[in-house]
Amino acid sequence: MRRCERECDRVVVDSVLNALARCATAARARARDRSWFALYRTRFEHVARKRLTTRVCVLSSHRIAEFQSLAEMCGAERNVELEPLPGDVAESPYYFVDLPSEDVARDICARALLVRGIIDLWGYGDDLESLKAALKACPSERKAKYLAADARFKVEVEDFGIKGGSKHLVQRVEALELPFTGKVDLKSPRDLFWSMHSDVEASSGLPMTPKRMFFGRVVGKSDRTIVNKYDLKQRLYLGPTSMDAEMSLLMANMVRARPGGVVLDPFCGTGSLLIGAAHYGALTMGLDIDIRVIKHGKSANVPKGKDSKFGETAKDGSTVNVWTNFQQYNLTPPVALIRGDLHALPTRTFGLEGTLQGIIADPPYGVRAGGRKSGGRKPLADDYKIPEELLSAHIPSTAPYPFGECLDDLMDLAARFLSIGGLICFFVPGESGDPDPERELPTHPALRLRWHCLETFNTIWGRRLVTYEKVAPFDIDAARKSRAEAEAERASSTQPDLIERMRALVYATDRKRSRFDQRFKGFSPEEIKVLQKQTRERKSATSSSSPSTTVP
Repeated sequence: MRRCERECDRVVVDSVLNALARCATAARARARDRSWFALYRTRFEHVARKRLTTRVCVLSSHRIAEFQSLAEMCGAERNVELEPLPGDVAESPYYFVDLPSEDVARDICARALLVRGIIDLWGYGDDLESLKAALKACPSERKAKYLAADARFKVEVEDFGIKGGSKHLVQRVEALELPFTGKVDLKSPRDLFWSMHSDVEASSGLPMTPKRMFFGRVVGKSDRTIVNKYDLKQRLYLGPTSMDAEMSLLMANMVRARPGGVVLDPFCGTGSLLIGAAHYGALTMGLDIDIRVIKHGKSANVPKGKDSKFGETAKDGSTVNVWTNFQQYNLTPPVALIRGDLHALPTRTFGLEGTLQGIIADPPYGVRAGGRKSGGRKPLADDYKIPEELLSAHIPSTAPYPFGECLDDLMDLAARFLSIGGLICFFVPGESGDPDPERELPTHPALRLRWHCLETFNTIWGRRLVTYEKVAPFDIDAARKSRAEAEAERASSTQPDLIERMRALVYATDRKRSRFDQRFKGFSPEEIKVLQKQTRERKSATSSSSPSTTVP
């Protein structure tokens, strides 16, 4: 008990010290010229809203979470502050950030997926004249080394919302009037500079950032070739819910997967999340209730247009499974793949705390297909045994797994197995435009919420990536009390929970789509447009020909 009290006191003291450190950092940053600048990579997706087609930044809220998580791992302060430029919008790709050293900046860029680069900003302005004034005001000691005669440099264009900027690179550099005396080296430069212009008026759908011009020295650049390397289109073993490569690697960054630790996926399926953790050097473990997926795999050679079922072993020797994927990428195979149930773990209760470095999961939240746990409709005798001749092909019976119960089990798993400071990252469904999303998120006395980021699928709903950190040792009494309170709250609530709301939204959308399909079944897209136009004209003619009524 004293140890728990000391740990809680330490957490409180750390929180206070971190808050004071952030305030001090912010004050120092305001008192001096900005020297760091982060340019974020943004992923966009088309979303249709009736007749209006717009673009929304799908992973805009994930950028800061990934940056802060990696910054802490690389040696920066906790919750490093990312400050937007004055007058900029929330979805802007530009942020100021103060980091301890250039080595930290390079280490962050070496792993980050949503960071385009970090530069030592020499100046920026709304137009060329203000940019030139800012470059002249930049301290000469920061520029002298890179303008010297022995320098080998290269300048690249990195614009936002502008196409064809590289054609005017020479004119841009000459207009800046910087006294470069070194040698231009396009193949192996010692120093790289970026000339960046931001103008989104000609590009519809991008965040409405103000027109600006930037110039600075590149400290670190990200490398997204690994996303293409692990592209699902080239993967040998896939399932209907295999996570895409970018999100798998992003979740591995959120839990800081690295050599010397073990990362667990309690719903591993075909192992797509484990691939991301293994790429960064972590040992991996998988748990899944379906033995067909993690042991037997499926046939790789199937007729065109058909898909092989899990558990069907190929007679021609073309069976693929989780191990095949790790061999394909030359990654260290999982320490173990366990047929197990999160609700009834095949482990002892105590003595395993601190085993895991991180947990990543995509739990079956049951919007379309519900989760399953061990169990059955008929109770079995205690001495019941499966006949030997049926043992190899036996698939245990399962029962529905309510999502609230699944989250409780997942939080208990993290509280028991993670080391102090370990992270768990998983998905929950999310509602677009929810003013208070944290009210729907689970809690645990040993875990603290660090980040939650919504990825929108449409204008109605999406999925929220949540990350918790273990901040206190596992206390079974406190865990049981917290779980009982959560269960009692769910039982007493008269309002539909998140899953019920999401299911209603999804099925309502499906019904609309079903009516559309039934009406225009067998027509080509051009014919559908003609029929829709005729329907609108008919409705318009009907409304215009109807007699009007005058109200005195």
